[in-house]
Amino acid sequence: MRYFFECGNFSNISHAELSAVFQSYGISPDSIKRLSNSILLVESNSITKEILQRIFNKLGGFIRYGEIVEDLDSFFNPYLNGEKIVFGISVLGNSDITIKDIQKLANEIKRNLKSNGISSRFLLPKKLELNAAQIVNNNILEEGFELCIFDSSTSRLYGKTLGIQNVESFVKRDIDRPSVDFDMGVLPQKLARILCNLTGLKEGILWDPFCGSGTVLMEASVLGFDVLGTDIDIRALESANKNIQWLSEEGLIEKTKYNIFYLDIHNVERRVLKDLKRTNINAVVCEPFMGPPQRRAMSTKSASELLDEVKKLYVSLFKVLEEVGSAGFKVVLIIPSYKTRDGWLTFNISELIGKKWNVLNRKYISGDLKWERINSIIARNIFILSKR
Repeated sequence: MRYFFECGNFSNISHAELSAVFQSYGISPDSIKRLSNSILLVESNSITKEILQRIFNKLGGFIRYGEIVEDLDSFFNPYLNGEKIVFGISVLGNSDITIKDIQKLANEIKRNLKSNGISSRFLLPKKLELNAAQIVNNNILEEGFELCIFDSSTSRLYGKTLGIQNVESFVKRDIDRPSVDFDMGVLPQKLARILCNLTGLKEGILWDPFCGSGTVLMEASVLGFDVLGTDIDIRALESANKNIQWLSEEGLIEKTKYNIFYLDIHNVERRVLKDLKRTNINAVVCEPFMGPPQRRAMSTKSASELLDEVKKLYVSLFKVLEEVGSAGFKVVLIIPSYKTRDGWLTFNISELIGKKWNVLNRKYISGDLKWERINSIIARNIFILSKR
């Protein structure tokens, strides 16, 4: 069988996330091929649709997924036995297809269905592809189909959508959670989900040493991890506790074990180190405090000072991890880049780690794992590490 996955805005990160999750299910990442900048093709005879749906529901970096339509002529046969269907057509990625072309194809499909006694309703995309709200609110996947069209370098392919990202669930956890401090900067919910998935683990104990208001802890909990959150900011810890409790009250997590407490990573007591080691932590996922939100290019001096603080945090963290982490221990972290008036400024992961750590980025993707929005002043560089 062949399946397609439509990446979000950061296709390299999406590709790495899918590879890591596949690995956690015992599926070779080699089954994933880059069809275009936005479309990944998965070829495998061993993946069931049930497993694929379970995998897709875990992901943060994808818009939709589906199965490749190998024979377009026979694709419509299953829909000729019903009474009424609703359908849509989406063009994914770069293509020379226009809205008029979509409308023409939709009319042809409607005529074909009508000639077989099937009443149908068609949804026209606002741009070239239907958004999640259109698909969900009109029950397209339950009462009909979404036909997707996308181009590779050599051919045009068609696909039937099997699932669309549950955007509302991410929005709910972002907007409805009881506590958040926007002045401290907020990690996007989807990115937090991706970072957890990049560990390549399905379960275990995940520690965020700079947890803030708990965005990583929330997404890890929803994924089924037990979580450990620490921070030097008491207010942030109170927020993280409220947010995890809210997840439980809303029925979004079950049986999740969590522990959130004060910790100065620069001054960790021997007693706390022993407790951390006995906890058998499986992975660390974190974004350090990177300074307040920036609205314009910074001075090189200001950026350098922030980077120095970030580096100090990580140096102290890795000293702790030398004692806490065993072989195979995973770390997924973010190193910021700052846009200055003289260009971008950052530091390399090699300045933090020695020979005891492997950088796994190239295992999943050849390109950089960078989360950088248009006109952003701070970019996030993601690194996946494993202890030798």
